[in-house]
Amino acid sequence: MTSVDLRLLAVLVLLALQATPVRAQPRAESIARAEAYLIHHFNENLDLIYESEDPGPHWLRLELSNFHWRYNQTYWLYSDNLFAYLALRNDYPEIASRIRESIEAYNQLSPNLFEVVAGEHIQLPLHSPQDFIVAKDESHVVMIRRHNASSIAFGDYVDFWMYEALEHALEGDLATASFLVHQAERLWRGNGLWDWSFTVYDHMFSNQKLALLLMTARAIGVNLEHESEMEAHLWSMQNDDGGIASLSYPTGKKAGSANVETTALSILIYDQTLLSEFPKIQPSGEMDMPILALVVAVAALLIVFAFSGERLARKS
Repeated sequence: MTSVDLRLLAVLVLLALQATPVRAQPRAESIARAEAYLIHHFNENLDLIYESEDPGPHWLRLELSNFHWRYNQTYWLYSDNLFAYLALRNDYPEIASRIRESIEAYNQLSPNLFEVVAGEHIQLPLHSPQDFIVAKDESHVVMIRRHNASSIAFGDYVDFWMYEALEHALEGDLATASFLVHQAERLWRGNGLWDWSFTVYDHMFSNQKLALLLMTARAIGVNLEHESEMEAHLWSMQNDDGGIASLSYPTGKKAGSANVETTALSILIYDQTLLSEFPKIQPSGEMDMPILALVVAVAALLIVFAFSGERLARKS
């Protein structure tokens, strides 16, 4: 093959690469602010992150008798601190490691739900949740939510569908996983997800569900028709302190304080290490990263050979 042929082949490979959409790392500044929010809520003594800065009475007062702690005194092992560990382990590995070790030190049973986000299997069908106090004193309370009640979880809840979708993907059932993601997308109305939390419960949009939908879609390679619109709306929920507001009004306007769960899930949408844990439905026109890396390497070698051959030709 002549140097001209090599150069032509190299050009063709480079043109092919230009036609291959590769997702760049977006929203770096917003993600950094979200990480800073989590770090700011880190308790150096407990090695855990508290739930929220919300100054109001905690919703658990309606569920657990004698629950008197505030949001900034409440520490959830699952889901909050598991998600925070995953969200911080790339940029803040030391703090992430401390959170993970603190979770493990409580020696709690698996919650059979949230750990699927970390690529661990959970058992289907999902069971209804129960909240438990793990440790407490006057200054703080450590909580865990387990999905181990005797009853089967029921209702059109986007977050349940997404946890199920991730488990189906891990089992290799990508068709069911994709169906669940698209089923959730059909509940998008431009300003939130109209699942039962909104239509039946409190008529407020849950932004953690939107973040979980976006993360799940990317984890298993599902293209969402309204992905850009959803993503922009989610990040419009970011407060000045970097946290993502946990709720929004029917108009789509954010409703006050952020929390750990929503903020951490928003970061995980872009965590390529985490997303790579899940099998993918290969979208048309996209290329797996290992294949892309191979093509780039071949293109580079072809360019080197082409110009090396041209220099040799000139010398001769």
